[in-house]
Amino acid sequence: MPLLIQLRRGAAALWTSVNPTLAAGEQAFETDTGKMKIGDGTTAWTSLNYADVGVAGASGVTGVTGVTGVTGPTGISGVTGVTGVTGVTGVTGPTGISGVTGVTGITGVTGVTGVTGPTGISGVTGITGITGVTGVTGVTGVTGVTGVTGPEPSFGKIYVVGTVFI
Repeated sequence: MPLLIQLRRGAAALWTSVNPTLAAGEQAFETDTGKMKIGDGTTAWTSLNYADVGVAGASGVTGVTGVTGVTGPTGISGVTGVTGVTGVTGVTGPTGISGVTGVTGITGVTGVTGVTGPTGISGVTGITGITGVTGVTGVTGVTGVTGVTGPEPSFGKIYVVGTVFI
């Protein structure tokens, strides 16, 4: 059965950001640069030298210059200098043409109604008018039913003797 040996490997930026300390004799490989480092058990990755793994070949032709990057932020402005002496005022030029009048703005909210003021003085009462004509007397109503006769007095009856004239 064959034995498989693998080296620790990763991109150069990953090795730099993690910055591990390799064990003595431990090998690690940068997959994007093709370079290798061998640990000594105490030195962190960024301080280790690359292993000399052979004779370097001739340098290749320089490639085309890449696209210019984005412009960085503007730096802090310097201190403003002292203001110079004001010069002589020149002749005033002609007045320019007036611009178009802008659109009228929205009407604002109506304000709160104020407190009602005191009542004014009453005026003079006018002259009483002429009394009108008395109206016609209305028709006499129907006579009502005669009520029940009340009880006789308890002290006795009185009789009247004589002739009654109608």
